[in-house]
Amino acid sequence: MAKKSSLWNSAPMKIALGVTGSISAYKAFDLARDFVKSGHRVRVILTKGALAFIKPETFIYLGCEAVYQPDDDFGELSHRDPKLEGSVLHVALAKWADRMIIAPLSSNTLATFCQGRATDLLSSLFLAWRKDKPLVVFPAMNTEMLSHPFVQENLKKLNGLPFVFIAGTKSGLLACGDEGAGKLADLAVIKAIGLTWSLPSANSKKILISTGATVAPLDEVRYLTNASTGKTAIPFIEAMLLAGNKVTVIAGHYATEELNNYEQHLDYEVIRIKTTGDMYEKVLENFTEADLYISCAAIGDIEFEVSTGKLKKSQMESSLKIKRAPDVLAAVLKVKKPHQKVIGFAAESELSDEVLIEKFKRKPVDLLVGTKVSNGLISNEGESLGFKADQAHYRFVTCIDNINMSAEKLLTKREMANATFPLIWENNAALH
Repeated sequence: MAKKSSLWNSAPMKIALGVTGSISAYKAFDLARDFVKSGHRVRVILTKGALAFIKPETFIYLGCEAVYQPDDDFGELSHRDPKLEGSVLHVALAKWADRMIIAPLSSNTLATFCQGRATDLLSSLFLAWRKDKPLVVFPAMNTEMLSHPFVQENLKKLNGLPFVFIAGTKSGLLACGDEGAGKLADLAVIKAIGLTWSLPSANSKKILISTGATVAPLDEVRYLTNASTGKTAIPFIEAMLLAGNKVTVIAGHYATEELNNYEQHLDYEVIRIKTTGDMYEKVLENFTEADLYISCAAIGDIEFEVSTGKLKKSQMESSLKIKRAPDVLAAVLKVKKPHQKVIGFAAESELSDEVLIEKFKRKPVDLLVGTKVSNGLISNEGESLGFKADQAHYRFVTCIDNINMSAEKLLTKREMANATFPLIWENNAALH
């Protein structure tokens, strides 16, 4: 396979997961399990406060490679771990890990970091951390503690380090019974931000992605749409952000809420739209500055003459008056500049050569991804294909001198995304 472009980064990571003294420390179990299930290698570092809430051995049962206690840096363990190079544990961990995620971060550990004190393994690891690697922290504490001037000063001080990102807390009912800010961020947000935040890159590109379904209103009650969830965009978003790129997503109003998990990311923006006309306007507005446009939205191609109020049965004839909606991808290709790349998606009930070649000739994108879809309402025994499922049948179409088409393959959305970039960024590597 051709070498991946610097645009793209989706390889498993080595994660140092720090857990400190907060009642929300128990959530680190689910977080560690999710990381491991996603293929990442995880080593957990606990503080004395964390030990008051959780049992260390559980992390091993969940698949983590190791779990370290506060004083392990000073014991024999630091000389006995055959999977780490070096005899000083906090230095070896700093070299081993690709990134550090601390969830939750307590006010006590925050203060220790900001004072430059090495009182346990986690604080020693913080001081030994390489400045070219991301460190993402997720605070959790009582509302009054969080708003205390000294804590705010420490957060500001920590956030001043260029390799550190501090995520915001949630508001709600706290374990102590108070209500307000200070709750640990949702696990989905921790995973989304923790795994994708990266240091600023001099080679950063601007990526535009459209996803989800548009809607075509008939009246104030009814509308026409399709079963697209917008989840196809997720693996593209994750890999693009991780590689240090800036990502703008134009998403259908009803597209998956997962798209909101990245909102705190400094290089991410999601814009929600409703109709095809809205999508047309926002995509053309943002495409001018984009280096790459990924058009994986299921954009409606018809519009109705909208009625005020609810259209009554007595007003309906044997057919509804429709008109063509704006063609977003065709408009993009008309203004596309030589340096810009475009990936188009073709949602079809059959991925025949004839269908895909005809589509490709009408809209000669850099890469066309044919996707077999079905809403499950008419055929396939009620099974929805391509839209809601995690996997679908795909075909890839490119053109150098002649149109080149891959065989039809059943792939997960992530596998499909991983397959796209060598096809357009590495001299259109041969399809398989």
